[in-house]
Parts: sequence; structure tokens; C-alpha cells
Amino acid sequence: MSEETMVISEVARKFNIENHQLRDWCEVGLVRHKRIGRIRYIFTDEDKKIEKIIELKEKFGKHAPNEMIREELIKANLMSEEQTKIINKDLEEEDTNENSFKEAFLLLAKKIEEMDKKIEEMDKKMEKKEQLTLPSENLAEKKDVIEIKEQMNKLEQDNQRLKEVNDQLLEKLDSIHSAMTEIQKEQGKSIWKRMFTK
Repeated sequence: MSEETMVISEVARKFNIENHQLRDWCEVGLVRHKRIGRIRYIFTDEDKKIEKIIELKEKFGKHAPNEMIREELIKANLMSEEQTKIINKDLEEEDTNENSFKEAFLLLAKKIEEMDKKIEEMDKKMEKKEQLTLPSENLAEKKDVIEIKEQMNKLEQDNQRLKEVNDQLLEKLDSIHSAMTEIQKEQGKSIWKRMFTK
């Protein structure tokens, strides 16, 4: 395998196709490439494969499934089955990880929503507490109001704790999002390292 490369835009110009098409083919593992910073480089020995992909897209339509294109490339000896297995395995792992993160996000979002509702309820109760005044005539009513005020104080403390927990959950959510982004970046790098550094 040749290690010579061309910048993706040059390759796209050479084959008279859009950059984004070539980039998509790289991302799904149809075209071997490497990234340096934000720039993609296509290996020059991928030319025949790119020609074949263009031909297949013209034959089957531009929305032809990538799996079908892969099979045709394997039949034409332009892609090895081992290369395909590595790509599929990495894509499956990426999907699993993404689903796990999505589930974690949904769970956290639900918890935060519940917390927000509780905080809102507490705020309403606090407003009622502020409206209460001690009546001077009836001792029983005074006791009731004092009891209610004590309950309201407890609710206010609970409300404060809920707000703190809510803030912590939001911090954790940000932290998980950052970690997920980093993991996906690393996984993206490792897919290509495993495929092309043998």
C-alpha cells in the first residue's frame, strides 16, 4: 500500500466530485485516508476505488447504501473483507457508546426536569408562606400558622438542597458531554490507526 497522499480537495477536483461526498466516503470507511489537524489526506492508491465508487453511485443512485457499495468494492478486489470487519466493528462500538451516552443524557435530563418541578413547587409554597400572617384573635389558628411556618422553613431548606443537587447534575452532564466528545474523537483516531498501521 502506498503511503503517498493528496489533499482531499485536490482529489475531489481530480474526480470532478464535491468535497463533502469524498469526506462522507472517508467517514464511513469506504476510502482510506488520514487526518493531520483538520485536513484530510487521501492515499493515492485509492484512485481506482474512488473511480469504482463513482461508477457504483451512478449505477445504483447517489443514495445507494454504503454496505452495498462495500460489497461491490470487495467483489472488485478494491477493498479487503478484513478492512470491512474492522470498520464495522468500530462503527458498532461507536453506536453502542453513543447509545449509552444518549441514555445517560436522557436519564439526567429527566432527573433535572423532576428537580425543576420540585423547585417550582417549593417556590410556590414559599410565596404562600410569605403571605401568611399571625392572627391575633385565635390561639388555635396561631398554632396552625406556626406549624405551617415550620413546615415551610423545612421545605425551604429542602428546596435549597434540591437546587444544589440540580446544579451538581448539570455540572455532571457537562462533564459527561465533554468526556463523550473526547472519547468519540479518540475512537475516530483509533479506527484508522488499527486499519492502516499494519
